[in-house]
Amino acid sequence: MRHHRILIDPRVQGVLGALAIALSAPLVALSGVSSTTATFFRCLFALPILVILARSRERGQRPTPAARRRHVLAGVLLGIDMVLWSEAILSVGAGVATALVNVQVVLVPLAGLLWFGERPPRAFWLSIPVMLAGTALAGGLADGGAAGSDPWYGTVMAVLAGVAYAGYLILLRRAGTDGGGRTTMLATATAASASVGGLSGLFAGNLDVTPPVSALVWLFVLAVTGQVLGWLLIGRALSALPASGGSAVLMLQPAAAILFGAALLGQWPTPLQLAGCALVVAAVGAVSFLGGRSSGNDQHRPVPGPDELGRDRPREPVSGLL
Repeated sequence: MRHHRILIDPRVQGVLGALAIALSAPLVALSGVSSTTATFFRCLFALPILVILARSRERGQRPTPAARRRHVLAGVLLGIDMVLWSEAILSVGAGVATALVNVQVVLVPLAGLLWFGERPPRAFWLSIPVMLAGTALAGGLADGGAAGSDPWYGTVMAVLAGVAYAGYLILLRRAGTDGGGRTTMLATATAASASVGGLSGLFAGNLDVTPPVSALVWLFVLAVTGQVLGWLLIGRALSALPASGGSAVLMLQPAAAILFGAALLGQWPTPLQLAGCALVVAAVGAVSFLGGRSSGNDQHRPVPGPDELGRDRPREPVSGLL
């Protein structure tokens, strides 16, 4: 029973979801395929799983036409994020690209403040420089990670990827009250992301529709961990946590990806990268666990819909894992 109570804590769900998504980069590397091919197949493999889960768990919950359009937009934004971030890595290097794409840590809480009236705690704003500095160190910025063929182009691509990622996260937070349920939203968004990956690959000429079997196995593992389990957990956490807490938890991804890269690829981090990972973990812990104590029940507040803004409503705790 105690373990169950721990697992339904949205902060724990967010951490587990971030760890699942952090597996994405090493798994893509193990597959050996292009970024557009990985985006297309991870979404293609995840789609039937999500459809089955949505039909079994959310039967009778049909999203409105407006909600479905938002779900499609969320998937398009996620697909754009995946493609642009990969482009930025090639142009400006992994360190700078990883740091810049995490502009979401500022944009998502600002959206929560402007649209939902959620005021981030002071600890969150104080932790932002620490989290971004730690992410840059973890990505290898201080160890030559800024190398790239076109730094200006890569910087623009990384920032645009971060904006698209922030938009996806904002829409994902709304899914709990948007109609149709989170799994239905994720299934629709995944179909849209697959379309973006496929069309981008056809346009760029790097979509491989017949990758080797070994690559398909790794991409299937990626679909189950990163695309299904990871986003279901994060969707639950984001709709229960304040925007600042959920955004901070997601900063664990780049640090965790470094550690997974060491375990799965033998790419051992330098001392500065390990120091960056430690900075990120410490800052996220301070915001998500220590900072949450001062906000009381705010961390369990579901994201309101447009008709509920400016109106008081009961705050409900998270009642299940997925």
